This record gives sequence, C-alpha cells and structure tokens, in this order.
Amino acid sequence: MMKGIMFARNIIAKIIPEKSWLFKQFTLIGMKIQIKKQHKPLKELRIGVYATHHCNLNCKYCTAFSPIAEQTFLDIVSYEEDMRRLAELSHNQMGTFYISGGEPLLHPNIESIISIARDYFPQASMYMMTNGILLPKMPESFWENSAKNDISILISRYPIKLNLDYIKTKTSHYGVKLGFVGGENVPIKLMWKYPLDIFGRQSLKNSFNLCMQINQCIVLEKGKLYPCNTILGIKHFNKYFEKELDISPNDVLDIYKVENVEKIIEFLCTPKPFCRYCNRKGLKLGLKYENSDRDIFEWIMENG
Repeated sequence: MMKGIMFARNIIAKIIPEKSWLFKQFTLIGMKIQIKKQHKPLKELRIGVYATHHCNLNCKYCTAFSPIAEQTFLDIVSYEEDMRRLAELSHNQMGTFYISGGEPLLHPNIESIISIARDYFPQASMYMMTNGILLPKMPESFWENSAKNDISILISRYPIKLNLDYIKTKTSHYGVKLGFVGGENVPIKLMWKYPLDIFGRQSLKNSFNLCMQINQCIVLEKGKLYPCNTILGIKHFNKYFEKELDISPNDVLDIYKVENVEKIIEFLCTPKPFCRYCNRKGLKLGLKYENSDRDIFEWIMENG
C-alpha cells in the first residue's frame, strides 16, 4: 500500500538524503517491488470518494490539484445513488472504502458521507484521510458518528502545527482508530513531484509499470469510476491552465453500464490511454514543502 512506501521512505531518509540520486534509485526499486503486487487484479473492491476537491492547505506539487481546484462538494444525492449501485453489483461487499480530497472535513455533510458508506457496506474497512487541521473543531456528533460507523482517521503529515494531544484524546475517548501516513514520528517535510507530459509522449507501458496509483487510488464520482486521482483531477488542471489533456471513454468506467464486479476489477488493472500523459520516470523527490504559486511547472515536465 502507498502508506507502506511512505513509511519505508521516511526510514531510508534518515540515512540517505532524499534529494540524492541514490535515494531515488532505492525509491524506484521499492516502487517496482510494490507495484508488482498491487497491479494484480483485486480480490475485493477498494474504492473511495473525494468529499471535496479544494483544500484548506495550499501545497506545492499537490497530486489532487487542490490549489487550482474550484470549491466543490460531493453531492450527497448522486453519491448515495452510486453507493446503492455498487452495493447491487457487489452484493454489499467491499474490501476498503476511503473518503479523501481535497480536505474531506470541509464538507458540511461529512457525517452523512460516512453513514451512507457504512449502510451499504457494513463489512468494509473504512478510513478517512485528512490533514487534521479541522479535527479539533469537529462537533461531538462527528466523533460519535465516526465511532458508530467504525471509520479510522488517517492523518497525512505536513510540517504544520496540529493539536495532536487533543486529537488523540478525542479518538481515544470515542474509540476511533487513529493513524498517520508514513508513521507518526516522521512528519512529511519534503514533497514528491509526478510530472505530467502535456504533449502525451510517454509510453503507456512504462507509465503503467511505474504507477503507484493502480488499484490504490480508485475514485467514484457521479456514476464514474476513475482508476487514479490524476484522471479525476485533470479537469482542474485543464480549466486553470487552459489545456486539453484528453480523457477518453476508455479512461473511466460507468458503473451503470457494467453487469458485475468482475468487469470493474478487469477495468482497473489495465493501462489507460491517459497514461501517455504521465512521466513516471521523471519522478522528483526531496522537494521543499512550500505553498503553491499555482505555476504550471509545479505539475509538468520542464520541457512541457
């Protein structure tokens, strides 16, 4: 899983500078090993939703394109319809369901999003990924709802101030599981950049074979399954920078046009036409954490 790679990255970074060529080689080797495992067809569904696309942080190199995303909130009505359809296809079976963003706690109906998912998938492992900033401000009903629906809270670590003592007290009091991406004791201080090739010159095979998002970052939105958050969020990139990176009908799956879960699983583990825009070999590590300037070169190759 991606968080396993993050944890290993943080351990190695204590010994080898993250900006170094050697660190990148270790990272690519680790990614290739992990990717071989996760590119196999799923044995059970692993799907998530973006509660919002915008965020209360403004991170450079954001893979969700949140700094340039307009304020949007997951529509509860269409969301529940989609969950009902997934439940019909899977007989209410889901391995993992996650809620992310953007920053999911910005959604005014986050409790309903949690409850709906649990109603349709009572046995699923559920978690919500958040930067944690809003956790101390959440009402008691949020904590009660989280405990009732057995959803874990997973905090993405950034070099920002968090009232962790309060958060730990709340989660402990209500019996809500709390975790940290990459481990609690090593905050993420450096960023990664996955550059886009806006001219679509990349090999589908190479991009796919080095992609950590396959079977890990599946997102459901308005009846469509997106195999990765790049395909989901590229609309924000296109609109903000007036580009036309194309999403073809073969890049997404309409859950109302498939007959069973097997079709979904088959779709998720194959290369997509959009992969030609991803320059995975151009991965850049050890980049300083800082606010986004909303400059196109935060997301693309130096030569486009």
